[in-house]
Amino acid sequence: MKIQEQCVVKLRYCMQNSKGEVLENMMNGPAISYLHGDGKILPGLERQLTGLAVGEYKYINLCKADYPGLDDDLELEVVIDDVRIASEEELSNGISQQVVGEICDEDCICYDRVYNQ
Repeated sequence: MKIQEQCVVKLRYCMQNSKGEVLENMMNGPAISYLHGDGKILPGLERQLTGLAVGEYKYINLCKADYPGLDDDLELEVVIDDVRIASEEELSNGISQQVVGEICDEDCICYDRVYNQ
């Protein structure tokens, strides 16, 4: 199945700024989930994810000129872990963008994000 509106997508990513500094690296941690077409992620990112299938990788560039809230241009390396049709409950209530899967140890970047907010 390919990513389209009203799908729940699980993905992992690594995000870098224009200097090549890693801002977030979720490639080796659990995937995050989001409802595609719900408007919870940047429109340009959502457009570039549309049509990808499970197992596909993609490099995505987001230009700060297109998104006034961004401090810098961003490059994301993304891998799609799962795509499925959203349930009626997910469509009516949405889903939160959260880390799902195994709990990482305290040295993992996703541990701090989830457990020490």
